[in-house]
Amino acid sequence: MRTIGQIPAESGFPADLAAGWSWDIAQLADGLLDVERQAAPFDDGCIGGVTVDRACLHQINSFAGWSIALLPAPESGAVYVEGRRLLAGDAVLLAPESSLELLSHAVGRIFLLAFPAVGTGSRPHLRSPRWFSRTESRAACLSDDFRAWLEASNASAFDSQRSHATRARLKLWLQTINADWQRVDAEAPALSRRRMAVERVRRFIHEHLAETMTLAELCQHAHLQARSLEYGFRDLVGLSPFKYIKMLRLAEVRRRLQSSNPAERSVSELALDCGFCHLSQFAADYKRVFLESPSATRRAAERPGSAHVSRYEVGTLAVAAR
Repeated sequence: MRTIGQIPAESGFPADLAAGWSWDIAQLADGLLDVERQAAPFDDGCIGGVTVDRACLHQINSFAGWSIALLPAPESGAVYVEGRRLLAGDAVLLAPESSLELLSHAVGRIFLLAFPAVGTGSRPHLRSPRWFSRTESRAACLSDDFRAWLEASNASAFDSQRSHATRARLKLWLQTINADWQRVDAEAPALSRRRMAVERVRRFIHEHLAETMTLAELCQHAHLQARSLEYGFRDLVGLSPFKYIKMLRLAEVRRRLQSSNPAERSVSELALDCGFCHLSQFAADYKRVFLESPSATRRAAERPGSAHVSRYEVGTLAVAAR
């Protein structure tokens, strides 16, 4: 792993545009790494963009008094944060004085919006990254707005009608994220009760992983209403209850593929054993998460020296198992 440098120390970002954050990049793939960096002022903060052309590990830090919103461009290769794939339309929000590791595969393009923190304080429950999912079409529009802002390099461009519209859309997006975050802040006293409820449901899920589970059944075990259970899982696990179940099942299929004898159980049988009913959807979900087909996993496990697990797989399995 070769460290490329820190933003702003060796990045080419103007120091006044990188005062509230830093970004370390470590190369994971062989060859000469090309890194493209852009930054532009945005109100009291800044908008930035980083593009790399090989697999890289990114360490992103927010400083005191600053929050950071991150989102991948639709054309980016796979991007993972804490083992979860960041899809087009998803965003991650960092509280002041917190950090995250981001893993990009192949060509990675990530946008950043750093801004003075609003209403987040320094509470421990806000130190973990917060996830916000948006629609695919909205993701494309947001990425276009980020690109347009970064490309507006002179004063006249910023004064144009298009730039005013771009600013308005970006500010609305930021206000939406801040409103969601402040809701979490206001609900902090309920987090401990939700945490206990989520843990009860997680134990139930682990014990009945291959069985069909309904939302009503999960709510009954949690002693929570559906919306509270959804909020609890997203706050404490980072996934909805049923996405969490899917990740657990995918991880279990992968574990069995890497350890079972092909003559004993086929891929389809293992998927059914782990609770998947729609095999075509299972295969698509498996490839989206692990970047390879189930049969490719099995072939790799049969080769000598197949005990190696890549960094992104470790992260994905950790999310599924915790």
